[in-house]
Amino acid sequence: MGKGNVVQNNKTVNMAAATTSWLLLITLSVIAIYLPIFIDNRSLTIVGALVIVVIKGQQIVDVFMELKTAPKFWRALFLSYIVLLPLIITTIYIM
Repeated sequence: MGKGNVVQNNKTVNMAAATTSWLLLITLSVIAIYLPIFIDNRSLTIVGALVIVVIKGQQIVDVFMELKTAPKFWRALFLSYIVLLPLIITTIYIM
């Protein structure tokens, strides 16, 4: 077991990767909060927020749900949901 790894439920968890991902999620959340303050264009604000949703979703799926090493079908299913849902919301917003 390498430095910075912890064993939980007979699985080795890379704490450095989890902490880095957690800090990224917090940073993206703060950016999403202040996005409307710095961008006056409403459409760009919504697109920016949806991009943040996709990035955060990918981090959650890969790091916290540990689907990065799961069968490709399950990872693709969850990642496609993370991409399709913001696309659907954008399409509804544009119409």
